[in-house]
Amino acid sequence: MNRKVKRFFRRLKPSYYILFVLVVGLGLFNVITAIHPKAQQERRERTIERLFDSWWEEKGAAQFIAVGLKADEKTRQEEFDQFRERYLKQNHTFIVEDRIAEMRKEFREWWEIGGGKEQYIQDHNIYPNEKIFQNEQRKWIKNYTDKHLRYSLAFVPKDGEYLRLATCWLLFPGVLAFLLFAIIGGFAFVQTCERWGTALTSGIFVLANVAGGYVVTLLTTTSFFDHFRENRLMGGSVAIAFLLGGTAFGRTKDAVPEKIRYLAIAGLVIDILVNAFIYSGIYGAVALASLMFFGLGTIGGMKIPNRTKSEQEKNEEAIEARLKQQSAKNSIAAKKAATREQFEEGFSEFRKGHLDAALQLLTRAMTALLQETPPDKEALQSYAERMVSPDFYIDISSAQWLEWGGIAKIKNLHETALMFLEKGLLNERNATLARRALYNIGEIRILKNMNPEEGKARLNKVIELNDKDILAVQARRLLDRIK
Repeated sequence: MNRKVKRFFRRLKPSYYILFVLVVGLGLFNVITAIHPKAQQERRERTIERLFDSWWEEKGAAQFIAVGLKADEKTRQEEFDQFRERYLKQNHTFIVEDRIAEMRKEFREWWEIGGGKEQYIQDHNIYPNEKIFQNEQRKWIKNYTDKHLRYSLAFVPKDGEYLRLATCWLLFPGVLAFLLFAIIGGFAFVQTCERWGTALTSGIFVLANVAGGYVVTLLTTTSFFDHFRENRLMGGSVAIAFLLGGTAFGRTKDAVPEKIRYLAIAGLVIDILVNAFIYSGIYGAVALASLMFFGLGTIGGMKIPNRTKSEQEKNEEAIEARLKQQSAKNSIAAKKAATREQFEEGFSEFRKGHLDAALQLLTRAMTALLQETPPDKEALQSYAERMVSPDFYIDISSAQWLEWGGIAKIKNLHETALMFLEKGLLNERNATLARRALYNIGEIRILKNMNPEEGKARLNKVIELNDKDILAVQARRLLDRIK
């Protein structure tokens, strides 16, 4: 087992290790950055409950009783709700999306009631409209979101912070996006690494992510996608689409197996559908960009030269080819030995009087022996002679004898074929099979000069039984050749 494990790891190429580290690392990073705020908020909720329980037990319930009020469960719940609300106002939520919703309300109140609008007029000498309000609110919220990795690493087309295109692919909008990255992206990465090399493929992936971000930004300037310009762009779908295009098409027509091509196209379709219909928003533009980059990837697949294999790889491939060849030879030799052992076991069972067991063993053995390539003529002749001997009285069906005879004839084992055909003909009741056997016997004897007179008699019998079908016509032609 240890040897097999070591051999498995030796066969792994650098691209597999890079992919493994990347998938595991990004998976952990996304899980931590997504779950950590929620975990913090849950701890805060438990802290609120603990503080309230302590206050209620020590002071709260007693205060209500002191003024003649009931300290029942209803009262306790009302007090807890008020306590929680006060606490959360003083300590903002850790969940970024919830905090953004709070900040929108807070900014609106400050703008309308707290003097925000007046301050803007004083600073800019302009009366602000709704668009200005939205921009100012967005700036204020952005100062907060930039402190959180799931926002500071993501790319937002409206902000135009293009350096973030180098980091936005580290994030995923959801679990399904990550799974597609790991499975479909991993498949495309490994396939293209095999042809282009790990370094070139990695560079293409990063560049395609950056270029894809520019294309998505361009698409969000159109009327169809402009209302998604403030959405966060995450994931590497566009770069994966490029690699899938490179995976699906090679420099020559036969460079890529059809199965690989179909898998690459199916992967693209799945990724596009997920982006367009499950994540939607800006990911509709990502889906369209992915289609474009798949097309570019196909051009890359047909134009980018394959990497030159190292001497070590060539040697390893040569060794592996030799090992496979040797293994195939060993397997064939083992099968041949097993077939001959089966013959001896079958004859042994026959001598013991175990006729059913002997029948099964010898039937399987002879069928296997006739399938060997090239045929072992000596072994076939020897075993056939033993099986057609009058002393060998196992009830093998005439159809089986005739089948073996037909196979032996095809393999040009004429003596063996005659033994089987003559044996099968002795007990064959089916007229059609019997005439075919007669014809085969006659054909072999005449064409191979193995007692031609006997062959003529067999062919005449074929005609005598039925002189109107194609077999009779063929028999006459053979007879005419020897006149």
